[in-house]
Amino acid sequence: MLDPAPSVVRGPTDLLTTIPYVLGYHPQDSVVVVFVAGDGRLTCGLSIGQQAPDEFIIAESSTAAARADAHLACVVGYGPLSDRERIAGISDALNMAVTVAACLLVNDGRYYCLNDGCPCTPEHGAVLDFSSSVIAAEMTLRGRVALPSRDGFASFVEPDPDAQARTAAALSRVPQRLPDAVAVVHTCLDIASAGEQLSDEQAARLAMALSDNDGRSAAWRATTGESWQHDLWLDLARRVPERYAAAPANLAAWNAWRRSEPALAWAALSKAVQGEPDNTMSFLIGLVLTSGIDPATLPWPLRDGTDLEGLLP
Repeated sequence: MLDPAPSVVRGPTDLLTTIPYVLGYHPQDSVVVVFVAGDGRLTCGLSIGQQAPDEFIIAESSTAAARADAHLACVVGYGPLSDRERIAGISDALNMAVTVAACLLVNDGRYYCLNDGCPCTPEHGAVLDFSSSVIAAEMTLRGRVALPSRDGFASFVEPDPDAQARTAAALSRVPQRLPDAVAVVHTCLDIASAGEQLSDEQAARLAMALSDNDGRSAAWRATTGESWQHDLWLDLARRVPERYAAAPANLAAWNAWRRSEPALAWAALSKAVQGEPDNTMSFLIGLVLTSGIDPATLPWPLRDGTDLEGLLP
């Protein structure tokens, strides 16, 4: 199947409609900075709470711009109208590190352009009508979501007690050491890629395979940004008993990062760390999530012998 054509942002409304899908949630009381690559792609973004000092916001945004090799940036404040001068000041300071193409303030269903001399909105702002943009429909077709707030991502990885009980029963019938964990992983991936949900027995065998180093490595190498992988790893993380949840949660985090869904990635990674605090995969994925690099610039899977840490800025 052909990938859908990239969305084209044609003005402030399109930009503001896109931002929740870049972050994965609708921002509130925060300063959001999104970055545009040289080819015009909106690659990534960060959201920092409104209460953070201006110097911190500027420093974090400048670092993220450098790591993303950004060509342009857009600064959007989500807060009261009294923040006009503050947001404009942050934009001016950030402009020393990367060209700021747009500076906007969103308040109570309206947006205000803060660029000097820009005539795109009147003094009293313009109504922010998401329905007037095709971006939301395009993002939905790609399987992207925009939750009401960041807190909603915890629900994606909350355990399903009934499913956990069924998987635990199935695990009692699975050998403690599978003869070929890698083969089990690839078989389950084939089932999921065909659009089928794993049975309880298959979920149990995959959970056991992921407890094996070779099986876990094979699953990680095979995990990119596919929608069916998003469904598979989140489903498995919720269905397996908690002692088996770290591996699928890590894989869900990796898939989410490669899909440019950082909020979901952090929620899944948090679940993995809670289940197994010192696991190496969580440490490496955490390094990638904090690196600020564009997933498209990190080749995957890596060639054998490549040091992942050595590729990070």
